[in-house]
Amino acid sequence: LSSLVGTDDQALSLVVNTLTLEDGGTVDLAPYLDNTDDQNISGSGLSGTDLTIGIENGTNEVVDLSSLVGTDDQIANEVDITDTAGNFTSTEVEGALAELALGSTDDQTALEVNSDTPVDVDGDGTTEATVEDVIQGIAPITAKAARIFYPPSIVIDASAIVSNTTIDLYQEYIDQFGSPTMASTGAPAAVPTYSKTELYYYVTYADSAVLNIDSIGADGVMQYDVVGTPPDYNSLINVVFVVK
Repeated sequence: LSSLVGTDDQALSLVVNTLTLEDGGTVDLAPYLDNTDDQNISGSGLSGTDLTIGIENGTNEVVDLSSLVGTDDQIANEVDITDTAGNFTSTEVEGALAELALGSTDDQTALEVNSDTPVDVDGDGTTEATVEDVIQGIAPITAKAARIFYPPSIVIDASAIVSNTTIDLYQEYIDQFGSPTMASTGAPAAVPTYSKTELYYYVTYADSAVLNIDSIGADGVMQYDVVGTPPDYNSLINVVFVVK
């Protein structure tokens, strides 16, 4: 059958959509070309580090993005910090914060700081709106009158002549203020008190015909002499406490 073996060795060439035989003849391939695949990307989404690319009428593609996850684990003291004015450069956040603290220049005065709610602290009918106003309103009150008060009534036995007798004025004050006989509804059980070192102690009046005040210690202990008995069994002595 060797005589039947074909020896046609024509070459083929393709130009655009036409297949051409070397010795003549063409084949139009245009009807076999498919240029109308208009699939859309649809249903894409990200789950964790997996990106799903959805293909319309096709198989979705899943892309692993885990290799893109950042692993920069610098600690705070490795961060460079420079302020916009170039006043400092620090490779440590701690150092930068310290420099910022030293450079703080908030120099507001009391006159520039407003009260949360203006209030009439001194009762003059005008509300104080700033911290300076409040200070000026309170200062005259706390500087003098509000620092002075009388302790409770104290009984001193003057029925007999005695010398170098003592009485603890501070303790008498604590005993009575700490355990009042009665208080109004809603009031604390005890009256607020000062410590003995927060007070000065004075006797502003005593009948010299009855009492001679020898001394008053810094702790409020008063030493006295009964030099005469009062004819009507009553004599007054005024004691004043002053807050230091």
